[in-house]
Amino acid sequence: MENLTFNVPMSLVLILLLGYFGYRIFKLMHIPGGAITGSLLIVAVFSSLGIGWADLPTYYSTSFQVVLGIVMGCRFSKETVCSIKKLVVPGLFTSAWMIGLSLAMGLLLTQVTGIDLGTALYGTSPGGLSEMGILAMANNMNVPVVTLFQFVRVIAVYLSVPVVALKYYQREGKKASDETAAAMDMGKDVKKQNKKVWSILASIAVGAAGGFAAKAVGVPVGGMLGAMAVVGLLRIMGVPLAEPPKWLVILGQIGLGGYLGTTFTPEVLSTLLGLVVPTIAFSAVIVLNGIVTGIIVHRIFGWDLITSLLSSATAGVTQMSAIALDMDADAVTVGLMQVLRFALVMLLMPTLINHIIA
Repeated sequence: MENLTFNVPMSLVLILLLGYFGYRIFKLMHIPGGAITGSLLIVAVFSSLGIGWADLPTYYSTSFQVVLGIVMGCRFSKETVCSIKKLVVPGLFTSAWMIGLSLAMGLLLTQVTGIDLGTALYGTSPGGLSEMGILAMANNMNVPVVTLFQFVRVIAVYLSVPVVALKYYQREGKKASDETAAAMDMGKDVKKQNKKVWSILASIAVGAAGGFAAKAVGVPVGGMLGAMAVVGLLRIMGVPLAEPPKWLVILGQIGLGGYLGTTFTPEVLSTLLGLVVPTIAFSAVIVLNGIVTGIIVHRIFGWDLITSLLSSATAGVTQMSAIALDMDADAVTVGLMQVLRFALVMLLMPTLINHIIA
């Protein structure tokens, strides 16, 4: 396949088709986050075989960033502002601890493996797999290495933290408070009201405007952050913006995963093979840190242990919230803690990393 090359339209079509195939495989295997991880993996396999993808236009990744940013922004509302106020202290505590640990791990990885400092720091950042990959790409870092660290970390968290929390499931029982249940019911009522097509179109329109504007002025991962900021602010102000349909969200995740997968060229494959052991060791440290942090949050702030563990796990907002619902934990708290940490990481880490490597 080394001599096989495609033009832009064919590259776009094949990336999306392969990405969808990977998503379906991961979904059948019940692997969390399959839209991103499945598409990334299958496209990465073909890329490592030497397929020559065309240079994709910048609006490709920006468009899919906007979709994810809108989804994140739609998780904010007037009600969540009140809830966030109660979570500021534990949220800042866990976020500061995890950011500090990730910086220390990045510096250590540079010394042990010899990879450049910027790549190591983005690889160990407690953000999302796709978001850190896009940031690394925007700053000319080694995207496959960053993605490898993020991918293994996320999978390790998915496979271990729920199992640890499950041990306490029967013991703790249903700990979600009446206040949380009311907040969730309120969220459901809002969702029902926001099913109208115009509300969905409005969220897409304002999200796209904010995302592409942020991208135009040079904001890192501007498509996602701009859309999230504009939609989130309008939602807090009471504007009934609705979340995009599920198929569009999945398409955005598949597109981003496939886009990141195109960076896995044959030249970087040998480099990745040499990083397997450090990656596994790093992921083990992150998982243990999340468990310890969850126990500390449980003891200091009095939350039930399941909620504390899921809130402190460095994985996706959607996935951890879904697991919290399945385990009768406080899904609202888990989701808001994940959103708060995610926002702080996305706002602070690029500046911190650029300052460190300068």
